[in-house]
Amino acid sequence: MTPDNQDSLRLYERLYVSALDLARARYYAKFLLKKGWHSNPWERRGSLYLQQSAFTTALIVSYGRPFTNSNGWPKFPPSLLKLSDTQLALHFKLIKLRHQVYAHSDSVSFEIKPVYNFEGAHFDVVGEPFRKLESDECEEVAVITTKVIENIGQKLASLRPSVSRTI
Repeated sequence: MTPDNQDSLRLYERLYVSALDLARARYYAKFLLKKGWHSNPWERRGSLYLQQSAFTTALIVSYGRPFTNSNGWPKFPPSLLKLSDTQLALHFKLIKLRHQVYAHSDSVSFEIKPVYNFEGAHFDVVGEPFRKLESDECEEVAVITTKVIENIGQKLASLRPSVSRTI
């Protein structure tokens, strides 16, 4: 295989896996919509907020994978996004949430204040982001992921002849 074909194969692999990740993100977005899980922690009883948090985390981490560095594969081609300004704003919001809250815990997103009262009791006042997306954001994630998966499919089709092997 020539070096050019090797580069095309790596891009093909990256895009194929990216489409899988985006399909998972779309599934999680639709599941959150179906369940109506867009609440603050105090608005739901029992484990519902925990489940919402888990699916929201899965959505954001899966969505962000194609757009972060990967060992051994090239960067995701930005030309495959083709998003409106509104969609691009949500895209960047999700990537920022991924980097600062869901895949990492950055200090910019958390506030911890150790305090004590006059009786000498110590406790912490904690400010952290809520693990939720609004319903309109989940709907838009479904639209964005569908659009990008279609763009990936077209690019995969154009790469396939140069990377396919005869068996």
